[in-house]
Amino acid sequence: MSNLKSRLIRLNAVCALLCIQALAHAASLQAASEVKAASQAQVSPSADIFAARPVVGDDPGAVRDTLATGRVHANWPTLTERLRDLIPARKPPRNLDLAKVGLDHDLVFVVPLPYGVLYRSQDHSLTVKTDLASDDAPGMIVLKKIVAGQSGRGLVVAPEAKAKGFVQQIDLVELKLDASSKTKIRAHLTVPQASFANVDGDFAIALMCDLTPPYLSDQREHSDPTDDEPTDITTRTSILYANIRAVWLISPHTGTVLTKNLHLSN
Repeated sequence: MSNLKSRLIRLNAVCALLCIQALAHAASLQAASEVKAASQAQVSPSADIFAARPVVGDDPGAVRDTLATGRVHANWPTLTERLRDLIPARKPPRNLDLAKVGLDHDLVFVVPLPYGVLYRSQDHSLTVKTDLASDDAPGMIVLKKIVAGQSGRGLVVAPEAKAKGFVQQIDLVELKLDASSKTKIRAHLTVPQASFANVDGDFAIALMCDLTPPYLSDQREHSDPTDDEPTDITTRTSILYANIRAVWLISPHTGTVLTKNLHLSN
């Protein structure tokens, strides 16, 4: 009996030891997991990273077509909801006309910046100096421009251009804000070199806005071939009217937000 009691005591001691070791191992794994998560969550204070997924934004052509036809496009390529959630909260506009076509919410238009951004690694300064308008449409922010077809310049004379297939269709969508026609951005900010390296020279402006009356103007123009431009050209120019609520500098490829404090000027 005494021998049996002794073996039970030893068995209980072994079980207790195994339990303590198991708890210690679990605590170690939990601590390691927390450290890994914390290290992955650490980003530069000047940038927000959103799962390294491309930022596309609302399709201005789809918005134009929705306003023009009254149809809701459920398959728009839109910006991640996490980016939209960062827009400062506000009371939604009471606009039944826009609600009917699903546009009674903030829109996000992404405008690529092929130039106008300069970074100096010596003092970690980033300078933005650009105009979102084109020379052909001052006072308008160009959201989309698609040219389909080949130009006949240097290839054909004007009377033969159309017959030889030198026909172009130009689809242009622009954004008009207000009478001030603000389209320029001038900014100077400090960005750590690691954050700048993360974007790899890929910059864009994200415009958070909501539509305002008259919402849309849409017109088509046709130009017959000329000696200077021997091309038959049809241009559709659509203008969206909106109120800007925020202007951000982002990297559309990585989802990095470099600053949320940009402003448009004349």
